[in-house]
Amino acid sequence: MKNKILTWLGITAALGLLTVAVTFGMLELSDNPADRQASADIDTSEYKTVPREKESMIEPKPQKDGVFINLPITESSQEYEVVRAMHHMTHQKVVATQKWGTIPMSKKNAEKVRDILKNSNFENKEELLAIAERWVNRDFSNIVEDHNYFWDTQEGNIGKATGVMDSVAEESYVLNNFGEEITQELFKQGDLKGIK
Repeated sequence: MKNKILTWLGITAALGLLTVAVTFGMLELSDNPADRQASADIDTSEYKTVPREKESMIEPKPQKDGVFINLPITESSQEYEVVRAMHHMTHQKVVATQKWGTIPMSKKNAEKVRDILKNSNFENKEELLAIAERWVNRDFSNIVEDHNYFWDTQEGNIGKATGVMDSVAEESYVLNNFGEEITQELFKQGDLKGIK
């Protein structure tokens, strides 16, 4: 019995010393002046700025014309960019396990999307325009189907919409993602229904 205990203590001590030695060795190897110089010579300027698309989704930015967030699309946007923006707008209304990106679902944003689509020659212009027209009229009866259409178009595999948020969940989502000021503005414009 005494030999077994001594054997186990010896093995444990040896493993402890081996762990310390390996850690020390790795630290010494990683502190190589030649590696530091090589790393310093690499041009990392392209990695130091956040792409404009991601920047607008990190933090909502109010605009003066009533579009409450920098809708990351313009008349010169490509179809996939408009689809992505519309997809992000649906996140305010749908229940899904995961959501990436969000843009307020406001009538003004829907009108801007519609106007961009009207002047486009996209392959799926008619389908997208029909969806945007419904949103302009505050018709969200097909919002789950709309979300999943965009989700499929973007080859989604996680986060398929399974239902529509109730007004409490939607208000909570808007408050958490856009803040108090934008939430109040959406209420004033009729884009959010009051909780009774």
